[in-house]
Amino acid sequence: MRGLVARVDGALTAPGPWFRLVEVQTLLALVIGWRLLTRDWTLIADRPAVLTQHLNVMAWYPGAPPAWLLVALQVLGIAAVVAVVARRRPRVAFLVAWLVYVALCAWWGASGKVMHNDVLTVTVAFPLLFARPPARGETGSTVAWGWPPRAALVVMASVYFLTGLQKLRHSGLHWVFGDNMAWILRQGAVDRAAGLASFVADHAWLAQGMAGGALALELTAPLWLAIRRTRALFAAAALLMHSSIWLLLGIDYSPWILTVAAVAVPMSLRADRPLFARSRVPSPAASPARELA
Repeated sequence: MRGLVARVDGALTAPGPWFRLVEVQTLLALVIGWRLLTRDWTLIADRPAVLTQHLNVMAWYPGAPPAWLLVALQVLGIAAVVAVVARRRPRVAFLVAWLVYVALCAWWGASGKVMHNDVLTVTVAFPLLFARPPARGETGSTVAWGWPPRAALVVMASVYFLTGLQKLRHSGLHWVFGDNMAWILRQGAVDRAAGLASFVADHAWLAQGMAGGALALELTAPLWLAIRRTRALFAAAALLMHSSIWLLLGIDYSPWILTVAAVAVPMSLRADRPLFARSRVPSPAASPARELA
């Protein structure tokens, strides 16, 4: 057991190329920026205080936040994302963007049902708060740049696995082989796909196949993401699963799709292959740091 733990620890903390951390941090920042930009956060200010539950990280704030504060935070968060992309103090900028995102999501979910659309983005980005991104002109391969993207992969795999485990904990295999998915499709289908949802619900093997496929993907996420060559396949499978949920039920899981792609796709490449052409490792003549790569 100790040998296995040592091997896992060695794999997680092995040196990594400078550009991989930059890629993952930048892509996650863009996902956060997209969420900040495309939601009308001022709707939070219109909610009655009696419907607001202070049971999250923003419970310390008294009452409902005013619209001007929500807009100010939105602008601050987007500006921080721009700074991350431009590599202007990216460590501080990423922290600011993440904190703004968490605060707004907490306020948004404080009324009624807690929204889980942004959970994956928030949790996967968390390890990168402790990362030291490379400075301008700094290249090579170090442990400091290797562990943060791998930690993001571990968090992502854990979230998917625990999601599937909770299904088994509460419903067992009946979640797959019962009529659970059929009832979900009949009761929650959106108008644009009502016919398709009814067709799937009326054919037990299709409904059970959808449920079984989703559960299998969630429970096997650690395996998909542990192997470099299957990480991009996991991103494609997650795209298919979450897109089908949106098509049939209208639930927007686009943040999950984008977050998976932001981490799994760059991490599916060889350590010497950057995602972006401009991040290509310098030639030996161009940089003495080549010997570290």
